[in-house]
Amino acid sequence: GRVEVRPADSFRWGLVCSNNFDLKDAEVVCRMLGYPHADQVRPSEYSYPGTGPIYMDGLRCNGNESSLFNCSYPGWGIHDCNLVGVAGIVCDNRIIMFITTCVANSNINDIVAQVNVRLDYSRIRLTGGSGQNEGRVEVRLADSFTWGTVCQDHFDMRDAGVVCKMLGYPRALQIYNDAYFGQGSGPIFLDDIQCNGNESSLFDCSYPGWTIHNCVHGQDAGVVCGTSFCISL
Repeated sequence: GRVEVRPADSFRWGLVCSNNFDLKDAEVVCRMLGYPHADQVRPSEYSYPGTGPIYMDGLRCNGNESSLFNCSYPGWGIHDCNLVGVAGIVCDNRIIMFITTCVANSNINDIVAQVNVRLDYSRIRLTGGSGQNEGRVEVRLADSFTWGTVCQDHFDMRDAGVVCKMLGYPRALQIYNDAYFGQGSGPIFLDDIQCNGNESSLFDCSYPGWTIHNCVHGQDAGVVCGTSFCISL
């Protein structure tokens, strides 16, 4: 899809210009979104023209950056593009597909299926805080929309750092215990998490098993992430 970004303190999404945008830049975008790799950069004619401001142009990533905003570029809002010449990419398709049900006697050509892409980053959220970058840590199974909490046992800054990384933030600022952001109402999914801190997903860390815990919701873990920029496709 079309690459869009926004400042941390604004909900106004904007565009990335296709000038000099290559696979190394796309690799960083895909990694931020939880995909393992970028498959291709789409020429501008494949990307639907955007309607917001153009925020970034002249990107030059090495390909190993953890964030697009760590790459070299002239400056926020500095560009010589129009709304047609925007960057689009295709990431390696590690996806969850939501399948529609066909009606009897329907023709496949009459059916329009919209596939929603959801990766690891869509399986984690912060809730109950005063902003998007803070709150109670909640996770869900890939094939379920039931959200559950993470127990505070052994939950430390390395674990919090992975949570924040999944959500597109550069680092964790603080952890809160004892349901500081309020108690969850769903299941307790994770406990005794042990991350090294360099994992790309909380689910790559060590833990006893899904729903294995000895906690109550009064021990729900909370996190405050350092604010940066956010990105979406």
